[in-house]
Amino acid sequence: MTLFERKRGPFYDPWEAAPEDARRRASRRRLADYVRWARRIPFYRDRLAGFDPRSDFPLSRVPPLRSSDLRALLPPRSSRLLSSKTAGLNVFQSGGTTGFPKTALFTHAELDALDLPNARGFYAVGLRPSDRVCNLFAAGSLYMTFIHINRMLQHYGCANFPLSNHAAPEFIHMVARLFKANCIAGIASVAINALRGMERIGLKGIRIEKLYYGGEHLYEADKAEIRGKFGTEVIAAPGYGTIDSWYIGYQCGRTPTGVFHCHDDQCHLEIVDEETGAPCGPAAAGMAYATTFPRRLTPIVRYRVGDRARWVGSPCPCGRTTPLFELLGRGDDVLRIGFDSIGYDHVQECVAKVKGLSGSVQMRKERGGGVDRLVVAVETDAPKTARGRLREALARAIVAQRPTLAKAIADGSVRPVGVELLRPGALPRNPRTGKLVRVVDAR
Repeated sequence: MTLFERKRGPFYDPWEAAPEDARRRASRRRLADYVRWARRIPFYRDRLAGFDPRSDFPLSRVPPLRSSDLRALLPPRSSRLLSSKTAGLNVFQSGGTTGFPKTALFTHAELDALDLPNARGFYAVGLRPSDRVCNLFAAGSLYMTFIHINRMLQHYGCANFPLSNHAAPEFIHMVARLFKANCIAGIASVAINALRGMERIGLKGIRIEKLYYGGEHLYEADKAEIRGKFGTEVIAAPGYGTIDSWYIGYQCGRTPTGVFHCHDDQCHLEIVDEETGAPCGPAAAGMAYATTFPRRLTPIVRYRVGDRARWVGSPCPCGRTTPLFELLGRGDDVLRIGFDSIGYDHVQECVAKVKGLSGSVQMRKERGGGVDRLVVAVETDAPKTARGRLREALARAIVAQRPTLAKAIADGSVRPVGVELLRPGALPRNPRTGKLVRVVDAR
C-alpha cells in the first residue's frame, strides 16, 4: 500500500482535522515526554531546569539552542549532543563548506519518519500518484533534501525522475518531453532557472502543471512569470523546515505565499520577541524557535531556526485545524542603510510592482566615504532599450515607502539607491545547493 493509499478522509491523516483542544493536549504530552528524553543527555540536565509543563509557555525559561551550539556539540568536534554512540546513522551537512562543518545526524528510523510530514505537505498542495515528478532538489556533498524527497515520491506512488540540482536544463527538457513529466520539485532558485532554460530550448511538448519548491520563497514576480509562460496551475511549498530541526510547516491549496500550517504533532513551535523574551501573540512578529519530537539521536530543544514569523491567528478555509503561521524572512535578511532597516521582503514587493523584472533579486550594502548605499541587483530578460526605465522605476518604488531612507538620501547622509539589471542566471548562487545569495553586506 502506498503512502497515498494510506490516507484517510479529506486530509492526509486524522491529526489535521482533530479538534484544537485535543490536538493541544496531545502536543503538550509529546513535549513533556520529549523533554524527559532530552534530560538523559548531560548537556540538557541543567539547561532544561526551567521547563514548566503547567505553564502556557512551558519552555520560555529555557535558553535557546543556536546554530553555533550545534557546531560545537556535534561531530566532528564533539559528541555531547548524542543520545547514543552506537546507533546506525546518516550524516548530513549544512552551512559552510570550509573549516569544521555543521553536521546533522539522523538514525535510519528518523529518516524514514520524514515520510509522514513530507507526504502530508505534498498531499495538501495537490500531488497525486498520477503525477510525473522531476526531483531537482540538491544531492551529494552530504546534502539531505534530495534523498528524503526521493524516498517519499517512491512510497507515494508517483512516477519519479531523480534528476537532482546538477541536471542541465537540456537534459531536464528532454526527460520532461519524452516522459510527459508534469511536475517539478526543487529548491526555488534551481527550479526557476531550470524552467527558464527549458523555455529557451522551446516549450513544444512541455507542460508543467505543478511546481513544488522549498529552501526559499518564490516571490510573486516569479510566480506570475511561471504561470504566464508555462500555464502552471499549482505553485506551492509542501514543506518548511531545516536540516538542523525537522519539518515545521506545510502549505495547502488555500494558503498564500509564506503562510504555513504547523506540524504541531511533529514539533513545538514558538514565536518569540527576542528583545523581551516574551512569546508573541497573533500578528506580532518574532523569531521562530522549534522543539522537534522525532529527533531522538540528537535532541533539538528550542532551536533558534533563524526565520522571523508571526502567528496568523485565524483558521484556514481548507478545514485543517493545524495552526497557521507566516514566515517573514530570515532574521538576517535585513540591511541597515543609514538609520533605516531594509528587509528583503520589502525589496521583493517593489520588484513585483515593476513589470519586466524577475523575482531573482539580491540586495547589497556598500559603504564609501563613510556613507551607506543600498544596491539592488535583479535578473531580467527585458531589452536593453527598456532597462533605464526599469532601473528608475524600481529605485523610486523602493524609496517611496521608506520616508527615513528618502530623508537620508535627500540630506546626503545616504547615497541614492543603485539598481543593477543582469541577464537571467547571472546572480551568484550557493555552489552546493543552487540557492540564490540574496543579501550581501559588501562593506
